[in-house]
Amino acid sequence: QKMKREVEDLIDEVKSLKPRLPNGWESRKVYTIGCFDLFHRGHQNVLLSLREFGAYLIVGIHDDESYFKLKNKYTIDNLETRMNNVKPFADQIYVIPSTDPLLYIKSMVSDQDVANGSCCYARGDDMLNFPSREWVESVMPVHFVPRTEGCSSTLIRTIYHADSKDISVLLDSIKVARYLLV
Repeated sequence: QKMKREVEDLIDEVKSLKPRLPNGWESRKVYTIGCFDLFHRGHQNVLLSLREFGAYLIVGIHDDESYFKLKNKYTIDNLETRMNNVKPFADQIYVIPSTDPLLYIKSMVSDQDVANGSCCYARGDDMLNFPSREWVESVMPVHFVPRTEGCSSTLIRTIYHADSKDISVLLDSIKVARYLLV
């Protein structure tokens, strides 16, 4: 009980030191879109950092078929797993069943939020020319956050598909570390 109180006190202290959102951002909606396959610390860091731009996070996730069309490879984690991985960091999730997310993000963003300036789009800086950027920038501010160095779904995927006994041992270690680090 004593340790629990100490931890709660530390959490309260950290929360009190965190800068408050600028006036008007307390109800601001933050939109983002991604694939989130092989969810790792970098994904977690991006999703957590998006809260710096508003209080309500809405995440679009490409379905398995659109992921394949976008990247010419199959997902490792299916859509349900990817949604479950993102859910602890998001207030709302929607699925994008197309390589072009424009129709779907347009459907999610309300005209009232645009008129009130109570929304923005934010994402990692790994894809500055994201699909639908032209429309998004025409209706709301766009913010980019830095990627987490050393975190890469591509690296994890390369190891996952490697055809070597040594690599498979390494893969088992990465699977364990992936779940410990997130």
